[in-house]
Amino acid sequence: MWFLLLLCMMAADPDNWWVAYGDPVLDGLVQRALSNNLDIKAAAQRVEQARALAGEAKSALQPSINLNAGAQKLRGGYQAGVVRVPQGGDSENGRSFVAPFETGLVSASLDMRWEISFWGPNSKQLNASRADLQAQVEFQNEARLIVGAEVARNYFELRGIEDQLAVARRNLKNQEELLELIRIRSRAGLSTELDAERQSAVLASLDATIPILELQRSIRTHRLAVILADSAFGAQTLAPVSPKLKLPLLQSGIDSELLKRRPDVRAAHARIQGAAARVQQARSELYPRLLLTGLAGRQSTGFSGLSLGAGNFFNIGPQLVLPLFTGGKIRANIEANNAQLEQEKIAYESELLAAFQEAEDAIAGYRLHQERFTKLEEATGRARTALALSEELYKAGLGDFMGVLDAEKSVLELELAMADSRALALVQSVLLYKALAGGWPQ
Repeated sequence: MWFLLLLCMMAADPDNWWVAYGDPVLDGLVQRALSNNLDIKAAAQRVEQARALAGEAKSALQPSINLNAGAQKLRGGYQAGVVRVPQGGDSENGRSFVAPFETGLVSASLDMRWEISFWGPNSKQLNASRADLQAQVEFQNEARLIVGAEVARNYFELRGIEDQLAVARRNLKNQEELLELIRIRSRAGLSTELDAERQSAVLASLDATIPILELQRSIRTHRLAVILADSAFGAQTLAPVSPKLKLPLLQSGIDSELLKRRPDVRAAHARIQGAAARVQQARSELYPRLLLTGLAGRQSTGFSGLSLGAGNFFNIGPQLVLPLFTGGKIRANIEANNAQLEQEKIAYESELLAAFQEAEDAIAGYRLHQERFTKLEEATGRARTALALSEELYKAGLGDFMGVLDAEKSVLELELAMADSRALALVQSVLLYKALAGGWPQ
């Protein structure tokens, strides 16, 4: 069964999971958040930083060449390593080969260094840096997934509150009409003043719930403004919810293999690879390192002398470096990196277990709210029928007003609960999408 589920997951597009709801307003909000959210922008910069560090590690595998130039004023002649050949009769005036004198000295050279990495640490450092880069890429993917899920979650909560507001206002209007009818009947002697007072109390109580719902709506709107990085979002009016908005169907369970596609799990796996590369890097310090070094240049007492001649110098050749005694530093570094590797393995198992729990909890919650919504929908239909019968009996003088009040209360409570349950079911579906990294087990 699980391989069929895997094929379904692969056929879906996890990068655009929110389009499955069929709501263009939600699609636009998620796209805006993915473009403007500050957490995603920060994650992108961390990816660029990791990419640059990987490039720096790669450069260690290439030879390095430096240009050196200098100018000095020397006194001391032979004692400073510079000689002056007497010309003509200079020796007669005391200017001998070793006599001190002052002169300028200019030099220019190129030096080269290249570590020929048979088992050296540079290639292992590159592997570790690439693993770090992959981990940051997965963290960026996780940030995009979380932001998209938060937009959808707050959007559905906002829409649920709007549905509750619509229910409250619709009932408020109906209660006002019923109160007017009771007052007319009271003036005609067909109803008592007590019925009018009871209906007025119900009307005031219902009216008092609207400001609370408005506050909750404002809180969700402000939260969306933060996610979208748009402070003016609260002043905007959302388009009506799409009539095509639907609850996704859930037909199967979750196999743990599917959870390995989650960004946080893949990031944990990349961290294991990075830790393993650093263990190899630490062990490579035990082995010899082969370097190829070279130096070539020219020095002269003047710029005009920087040409081919006796002042040229060069050297080139291999260099072997073998650590003989480091006081246990290398071994300690190996043990530290081995411990880090074990920590990353444990963290990976922990991430996988947490992902499995999150997915199973989301499935259980989604099924529960789907079932609850279906039952509330049925109960609401029956309550509306009961309310209509109670009103007919009251108008015909065959029933008392308390029966009407009870039926009204039941309808209001069920309609509010149904709107809330639908929103909660949608939110649970978002949590399941997030738990499955955008996939869906259909």
